[in-house]
Amino acid sequence: MVANRSGGPMMDIIMEWDGSRSGFLATDENDYAEAIRCIMFMTKESHAVIRKQARASVERFSDQQFKKGFLEASDSLFR
Repeated sequence: MVANRSGGPMMDIIMEWDGSRSGFLATDENDYAEAIRCIMFMTKESHAVIRKQARASVERFSDQQFKKGFLEASDSLFR
């Protein structure tokens, strides 16, 4: 994924951790071109790592995580 370096994509979508990333951020045509060039010339192994990180990152938005967060946030209301 290549996304604009702003707001949600920068804060929540494209993540970097453990020396890996789940995509690329760009601000202008040169950044986008460089990200696309990088993607085109990546090894299959590098593509696989990014896919794995992106799939793991998506779990943060699962129904189960929402339920857990909601219950934690509202617990004090029901005590």
